[in-house]
Amino acid sequence: MLLSLLPVCILFIRKVAASAVLNVLKVLCLFVICQYLALFFIQPGLPTLPIVFKLVEFTLVYYLFNLLMISAQGKDILKMVLVSFLSVTITIYALKGLSAYTDVLTIIQAGLLTVLAVVILLQLINNRHIFLANEPAFWIAGGLLCYNGMVVLMEAIAGSHPNLPQQIQQEKSIIITLADMLRMVFFIVAASVAGKKNDNNKNDFDIQPPPPLFPKPVNRRTIKY
Repeated sequence: MLLSLLPVCILFIRKVAASAVLNVLKVLCLFVICQYLALFFIQPGLPTLPIVFKLVEFTLVYYLFNLLMISAQGKDILKMVLVSFLSVTITIYALKGLSAYTDVLTIIQAGLLTVLAVVILLQLINNRHIFLANEPAFWIAGGLLCYNGMVVLMEAIAGSHPNLPQQIQQEKSIIITLADMLRMVFFIVAASVAGKKNDNNKNDFDIQPPPPLFPKPVNRRTIKY
């Protein structure tokens, strides 16, 4: 919870210029805080809350990737996939209940976000006009890749077994929580490097010497006819 709060505090203290990506990042971090509060303190025994939180978090992260996508055609494809997936998921929950196909839907959600994170990273790597270490989108996509990739791995190994021992379930939860902490560390780096490009441009502008107050006289030649 503290790690989730740090990116928001860093962006507020540094007074970084607001952008759509950073605004969604702040909303995502605040939502993660609310998620931990609800699941561990307010209603720890309610089984439907994690499912609802996962679906809302998936929508936020998916929208974040939509903002990071450069191609207009890619944005349209992402919107169609999101609308189709949410329609199917809500229909399944309405007909079968919130506990239906939980493991399968979790793997599909994390798998989609993992693929999108790889696409965004490749998009950034192919752009030779940016420095990746100073690009917040690089750290955001990297953190989401680590977290969702680990969720896919854990759900594929231990998510579909109903008679799983309690110890293995606890170890699975610990690993996913550690991956979430690593995701927030990436978000903290993204918040720390946000706006550095503008600061460098301002510094370059300030370093330029001012024009002289008394310009040098220009030698004029007289032409004799």
